[in-house]
Amino acid sequence: MAGDGGRGRISDTERFKVYLRSGGRCAMCGRYLLEGTVTRRPMRLGELAHIVGAKQTPGSPRGINPLPKSEREKADNLMLVCRDEHTELDRKGTLDVMTVEKLRAIKRDHEAWIYRMTGLDRNRGTTVLRMLGRIRGNTVELARPTASSAILESDDRFPDFPLSHDLHGIEIDLQRLPGEGTNEYWKTGMAAINEVIEHKLKDAVADGTVQHVSVFAFARLPLLVYLGSRLDDTYGVELYQRHRSTDSWAWPNTDAPTPRFGVTSERANDAAASSPAVLILNVSGTVHPDELPQDLRGLNRHVLAPVGGTQAGVDVINSPEAVAAFRHAVRSLLSDLEVSDKKMPVLHLVGALPLAAAVALGQARDPHVHPTFAIYWRTDDGTYEHALDLV
Repeated sequence: MAGDGGRGRISDTERFKVYLRSGGRCAMCGRYLLEGTVTRRPMRLGELAHIVGAKQTPGSPRGINPLPKSEREKADNLMLVCRDEHTELDRKGTLDVMTVEKLRAIKRDHEAWIYRMTGLDRNRGTTVLRMLGRIRGNTVELARPTASSAILESDDRFPDFPLSHDLHGIEIDLQRLPGEGTNEYWKTGMAAINEVIEHKLKDAVADGTVQHVSVFAFARLPLLVYLGSRLDDTYGVELYQRHRSTDSWAWPNTDAPTPRFGVTSERANDAAASSPAVLILNVSGTVHPDELPQDLRGLNRHVLAPVGGTQAGVDVINSPEAVAAFRHAVRSLLSDLEVSDKKMPVLHLVGALPLAAAVALGQARDPHVHPTFAIYWRTDDGTYEHALDLV
């Protein structure tokens, strides 16, 4: 049959199964094969490729195989692919790579993905919010497909990119901020975050367009914390981060137990409970007391770090549950301080945090109850300097 490479022996029932299971998309590249790319008119552009060749002869690609002839024209042995890909799959020069096992795995993974996506609740969408900045002049890849893949691998939601004509979703671009680390840098960054939150996200939440947000952010720690402080509980939020071990934004599949976090406190000899204090956050690394700015060393000190045998490191925050455990530890500390240090004016924050934990830190603060957060950043020479305040 023209248009899908059939030889006339594939029944309409089996042909229908392949198209349906593949979602009308190429199992190799994902291209939609039921609509013209120029005219946008309905048409069949795909071809049905045999995994095991149609004939049990050397001339039939992958044909020398014990699969019975009666099974070779069935949907389980056919893949929906683009025409050029079909030609390449069957070329002699590719048969050592495009083996029966390889093609079966590609077909299985693609059709399983289609099955999962079409089974999602249509109300389980999540709006993608991307914030991308530079650290020491460097940035990371965070394109729309990258965020989409991370959500589909990590959550039972499907990604949505509303609020823009190009369907890129909510974007906060911090890549061109002036003078990294200067007052102007922090002020301009906060203004960019405010602009998007106030004029895109809040309006979309108010009119019901957005009910859940998936946050992908790469920037200096103070701006990550500030972003977290601007997210509220009128909509659901899921945080993502880039993982060094995989170079992926998807949460890794791991059986590791969720880490626990604890706080140790040390009162300065002459500091009252109503005095400013410092919170050291040793999560992705360790900040030693002698690394603190001189004017913070005499303050009451609290140190939040993993406990129970887990060491600080870049892989500590390895799941949404780990983010939640970190956020809970911060909120527990702040609740304790409401009792013991109720009149504390400022809590100075110095730390080594993964991306998602930094955003969660901002989420944990209640501006109506908790003291001002004075956020510090680590300069290129290893010292810590004040960046911005959450009032």
